[in-house]
Amino acid sequence: MRKFLAALVFAALIGAPAAAQDEPVFDPGPYGGGAVYLNDAHREANDKWGYAGAYRAGDYVYLSGVVAGAWGGEPMDDAAFRENLRQVFKRADDVLGAADASLEDVVEIISFHVWGSPMFSGDKRAHMEALAEVKREFMPAPHPAWSAIGVSELLPNNGVVELRMVAYAPLAD
Repeated sequence: MRKFLAALVFAALIGAPAAAQDEPVFDPGPYGGGAVYLNDAHREANDKWGYAGAYRAGDYVYLSGVVAGAWGGEPMDDAAFRENLRQVFKRADDVLGAADASLEDVVEIISFHVWGSPMFSGDKRAHMEALAEVKREFMPAPHPAWSAIGVSELLPNNGVVELRMVAYAPLAD
């Protein structure tokens, strides 16, 4: 992946064609890194709101929030919520991978919860139990630092929980 990022930077400098639709996109920036997207479509979706899917700054990767929600508009039961959370962790790992990091490199999680959301049948405890259990499937010990924050709503309609992560993934010399 590091070679791929270096090739993207080189291609940008010499004016080569843009990366294919299914390849990660890297926008060089300060701090020894830049903005990272899964592909051109991911970049376009994030450009609407003016943020990157992830941002590499030296040896750190900052993952923008990935949201679990009731996308069909119907409230989720516990099983559906857990499956939605699994998709969030898979998406987070994909975006981190585009930045040459992984869930194994995560040192901090901040989760934002719409406690009592009508889109999830469980209470605050059910939120945390489901999230903690699914997190363990993807991120065994040692555990990263984690703060859980209650909010009134999330940007996407029907969003229930949003995960933001920071990974420490040193670049090879």
